Formats: sequence, structure tokens, C-alpha cells
Amino acid sequence: MYDIVTCVPLIVWSPGRFEGGGIVDGLCQLMDIGPAIPEMAGADRPEVLEAESLLPAIQGETWGGRDYVFTEQARDTNLTETDFETMLRSRDWKLVHFLGEPHGQLFDLNNDPDEIHNLWDNVASQDKKRELLDVLRKWRIRSQYETSDWTKNWR
Repeated sequence: MYDIVTCVPLIVWSPGRFEGGGIVDGLCQLMDIGPAIPEMAGADRPEVLEAESLLPAIQGETWGGRDYVFTEQARDTNLTETDFETMLRSRDWKLVHFLGEPHGQLFDLNNDPDEIHNLWDNVASQDKKRELLDVLRKWRIRSQYETSDWTKNWR
């Protein structure tokens, strides 16, 4: 869950529609691309999506980005040491939680942008770790609740 893997570049090309050369500096999730597509086509976006449209950013409007982004991964050929991991990232901090494990990862991205020094067990960082674990817990609950019915019309 290091930034070198989780930060995905996005290039939007639409001559005559968007001004070129812009760079968006804000936290977004890959799913945030989704709502922009129907919006560009003039269609309504489904309200049950957790995604936040990137269209304002693409159009050069004021756009602050997200406070936090989240990533999850289940055991596969790359993730072999744990069953499930979740990453929470803000502009300044990153926390990686491993389901059922007593250890995790916590990085101060301002002072350690290369994510070398894991502060998970650092006494001075425990308040930040608890704060981010609380944000993660609230996101999991809210996400499950808000998206619980999104497929009801297809069941």
C-alpha cells in the first residue's frame, strides 16, 4: 500500500472541451472517475455511489479533494501474509491495517515521504494511530450502510 503503488496517474484528453495542461493536486479515489463520465454525457449519476465526481477538477473549477482515501485488498498472489488489508491516507498520514494482526503500518508522510519509518509502535504517534483507526472504523460502518441497497434492483 505504498504510494508508489497506490497513486495512479490520470490523463484526460478531450480537445475543445477541457483546457490542457492542468494538474490536479488533491486526494481522490479511482472510483471518483466514475461519476464524471455520466455527468459529461448529461446523465444523472446514481446517488448510492460513494464516489465523488472529479468533473469539477477536470473542468478547472475549485476542487479540494477528499480528506481521506481508502484502499482495500484481500489475499491474492501479491498479498500473501494476511487475509485482508485496508489503507487510509490523508495528505499528511497513512495507516495500513491488517485484519486480525496486532501490527500495522503508520507513516508521517511530511517527515517520511518514502514511507521508510513505520510509526505503528512509536509511543509519540499513538494518538494519531487511534485517530486514524477511528476514521477507518467509521468509514467501514458508513460504507456498508450507505451502499447496502445499491444492487437491490438486480437481485
